[in-house]
Amino acid sequence: MPLYRIPHRFLVSFLWSVLTLQPRSFARDARVAVTGLRPEPEVLEGEHVPPSGPCLVACNHYSRPGFDAWWLALAITAAVATHRAPDADSEIHWVMTAAWTFPESPWKHRILTPLTRWAFDRVARVYGFVTMPPMPPDPREVEARALAVLRTLRLARQVVQVGGMIGLAPEGQDVSEGLGRPPEGAGRFLALLVETGLPVLPVGVAEAGGRLRVSFGPLFVPEIPPERDERDRMVARQVMAAIVRQLPVVDGQSGDIR
Repeated sequence: MPLYRIPHRFLVSFLWSVLTLQPRSFARDARVAVTGLRPEPEVLEGEHVPPSGPCLVACNHYSRPGFDAWWLALAITAAVATHRAPDADSEIHWVMTAAWTFPESPWKHRILTPLTRWAFDRVARVYGFVTMPPMPPDPREVEARALAVLRTLRLARQVVQVGGMIGLAPEGQDVSEGLGRPPEGAGRFLALLVETGLPVLPVGVAEAGGRLRVSFGPLFVPEIPPERDERDRMVARQVMAAIVRQLPVVDGQSGDIR
């Protein structure tokens, strides 16, 4: 298995920036962070990354013990940055969880969830990300989720103007194999982002052949039906199908949506 280790020289300056809310370039930090990976990530079909212009980077939410979710964003961002034109915006503004919830451990939920909420908020402010209430949805966070959607759409409109990128994992939670089924409303959320002018760049992330693999698919614009319920189902299905096509084939079958 690959060894995932953040370089110390990066970690110290990153923690200082989080404490002081000093803005940072995530694209630059991602390139530094992946230098600590052994072996280096394998990037496939990088020619699909648009050299300039806006897009919505949509990936699977791969996870396993020993592989933390931030490596998804770091590996994808570093790969994208190497394929963007020198004068293009290489920053990906990720939609990230607002906290870790630890539903299996009440004491962790009481102590660590507030700490992660504080820390993740500061990370988002440092990098220009948007935090979204964690999955599964909590009925008490309906208003907070709606506000996060509005902030993301506002950011999307800004990003389109400068040719930048937004990144997210439609599943919204960790999945160790294949793809998880996106929650209700994910397709409508994706449709709203696409309607701001963001075509979708599908990305599949997996560990294969003893290394981390990042595979890009062709840029596309999902078909968006007018009916609200049909829109949710169809847009989510199109985006997830595009991501599935970038995952490794195992035992003759590609990753399925579970």
